[in-house]
Amino acid sequence: MAYYDKSEQETVILYESATKLWDIYTTVPKHINRLENDYIASISHTEKDNEGKTISIRLKIEKLPSSYIFNR
Repeated sequence: MAYYDKSEQETVILYESATKLWDIYTTVPKHINRLENDYIASISHTEKDNEGKTISIRLKIEKLPSSYIFNR
């Protein structure tokens, strides 16, 4: 399995008021690479294909960096 098809790729960023945490989930390769390389929080879930390539990740953080914009 490779990355998700373009039509299925998404990045979702939610703020949970009850826990005061940001929940980030992505299947977009560029966003996966950035989140893995810019260590802003521990990754809580990783999905890999049969070749070991990361195809989705999820993490939760207390504070979303103000410079954290995905469309660069």
